[in-house]
Amino acid sequence: MIATLRPLTYDDLLQMPDDGQRYEIIGGELSVTPAPSWNHQRVLGEIYRLIDDFARDSREGKVVFAPFDVILGPHDIVEPDLVFMASTQGPVPGEQNFFQGAPHLLVEVVSPSSRQSDNAKKLALYARAGVLEYWIADPVQRTLIINVLKGEAYIPIRPEADGWYSSRALRGLRVNPSDIFADLD
Repeated sequence: MIATLRPLTYDDLLQMPDDGQRYEIIGGELSVTPAPSWNHQRVLGEIYRLIDDFARDSREGKVVFAPFDVILGPHDIVEPDLVFMASTQGPVPGEQNFFQGAPHLLVEVVSPSSRQSDNAKKLALYARAGVLEYWIADPVQRTLIINVLKGEAYIPIRPEADGWYSSRALRGLRVNPSDIFADLD
């Protein structure tokens, strides 16, 4: 962490070096994480493919993966692994490297360095910001938790009898966690 006399903002984030690290600001504090592992990227790729196929077929929105900033407030700038913006939220200009506001869905793939942040700090932040659905995929434990916003907190949904999950934010999207983790080492 870098000690500061004031909460950091997006302008401060723009001053960070382009050194391959992942920089985020949560609650005005800087967070830095290393590049993700092979299994992290494989899981992210599977989830991206699934959501991108849904987005293209339904025309309900667009999906993008990190690095891409999401500005949830003046002191909360994150770089989720995957961001889904609904068509109703308007287009993001092609040269813009951020989305301002609460996207419909955010996905984090857990890494050893991000486990605490993804499961606690970001869970609370995303709920507070109004993100409708927050997925947490864990390549080590091979688990997928789909959290749905109810009021001001997330409730994890349960799989259906066949083991599949149905997204509440992306109506018609069904997810089989075993497909997401099938090709891991």
